[in-house]
Amino acid sequence: MSVHIFVLNEKNFDVCIRRGIAGIPNHEKDQYNDALISRMAPIRKGDYILFYIMDVKELRGIYRVLDKPFFDTTPVWESQDPNRVYPFRVRIENSDYVFENPIKLNDVYDLKDNGLMWTFSLQRPGGASNTLFSITNDEFQHLFRLFLKLNPVLTPPRPIREPYPYHEPNLLSQLHLNSNHNPKYEYSVMALLLSEFTEGRFKGIFGEYDDFLGYIPTSFGREMDALLITHNPLNKDEVIAYNIVEVKRDRFDEDGLVQLLQYEDWFLRKKVNGDFNMLRTTAIAQSFSDKVVDYVEKRKRYEGKGIKLLSFRNSERGFNLMNFDGKS
Repeated sequence: MSVHIFVLNEKNFDVCIRRGIAGIPNHEKDQYNDALISRMAPIRKGDYILFYIMDVKELRGIYRVLDKPFFDTTPVWESQDPNRVYPFRVRIENSDYVFENPIKLNDVYDLKDNGLMWTFSLQRPGGASNTLFSITNDEFQHLFRLFLKLNPVLTPPRPIREPYPYHEPNLLSQLHLNSNHNPKYEYSVMALLLSEFTEGRFKGIFGEYDDFLGYIPTSFGREMDALLITHNPLNKDEVIAYNIVEVKRDRFDEDGLVQLLQYEDWFLRKKVNGDFNMLRTTAIAQSFSDKVVDYVEKRKRYEGKGIKLLSFRNSERGFNLMNFDGKS
């Protein structure tokens, strides 16, 4: 199960738990609406939902996702801007653990300082606030243990008083595609890709991943596009492999390669103690420059380190990935 954190104020949180719904606001620009859709796309039925309340700097939960995200403009939350109706939505329900006592932000930062939380980020590179982000299952276990420590006596949660009605999962229909179904923005590609990961697709390419994230923060002010995580099937607490995925809408050039290698170097130093066997890297685009292809071939030949090159295609039949055939 994946874990997603919505960032909002107290008033909107009250609406969420009364109506059994969570959402994020729209944007006036198409590109950024596709970015918001790509944030919602990884959410699937059964995932856990937490809420970070900005007013009081605390984390509340835990809720469960009822069904897939959807687009709906019916007014639900109050907004000073009538054009912002939080249309990217998902229905939620109480989990077996809706804790009365929240986790304070300082406690989350203590976990970060101890190296137990690393994807929790209230701000994006450049300083923009996050309205929704995801964390790994391993990090969630640390938060869950902390919730249990703060709540030695469990009380039944208040029922969802006005459950929001079911809505057809039409989120991806809001993406901006060209007439030939080609994604218009890189964010559009990300939304399609992350949506496929929710269905567990492409394991014939990536292996048996069991967790994934989009937009992973790093310590040098950039976000990795996606990260696939594989655990030991006999010990679910042990991670045996990570796969860093970098996505481009058109051609993957030298700049994209440098970016991917920076992520690889950072991850080797910060997360896997230099163990190259734990780390895989993947580039996804429609095509690749000759210099990128040449570098990848030479690196494999002389260093034994691979970078998987995948080309994507989107059509009326769906989104697909293929091993790059070497033609730029």
